[in-house]
Amino acid sequence: MRVRHAEQALAGVYALEPIHRGGLDIVEYGISRLRHLIWNSYHQEARRELFDVRHLAHEAVYLNGETLRPAVSRLLARCEELRGYLDNNEAALVDYSRRYHSGQPVSTSRAEACVDEIANARMAKRQRMRWSPRGAHRVAVVRAAVLDGRLRAHQHPLAA
Repeated sequence: MRVRHAEQALAGVYALEPIHRGGLDIVEYGISRLRHLIWNSYHQEARRELFDVRHLAHEAVYLNGETLRPAVSRLLARCEELRGYLDNNEAALVDYSRRYHSGQPVSTSRAEACVDEIANARMAKRQRMRWSPRGAHRVAVVRAAVLDGRLRAHQHPLAA
């Protein structure tokens, strides 16, 4: 989602109709590459791309004047958020390409939807038998394990 925010911020820069677009076209290409780089687990290269985007965005302000500065500042802020996300979550980032090509699920939306449905039904304030947050978390963990195949019904018939 952070890549999408950077794309939207770049669209805001283009909406100001800058005269000198050469550097901004390279920025657009770099931002469009970020999604591919992150998907394929090239995090170092994504960081380098973000560094290049920063340099070229500053150059766009220099070439086009101060009218671009607020929009470019928003773009740079979104890029900085993405860089911070990459830095802080390096160990937890998933190589989606490898998972996709090995036939593993890429999206967790099915598990998340089930967990949301269960939690919303049981955590409502008007429910007579309301779960505690700890109990809801335990049910969510078991439900996710059943959905992604780590826990099969025939292995542990009482767990589900």
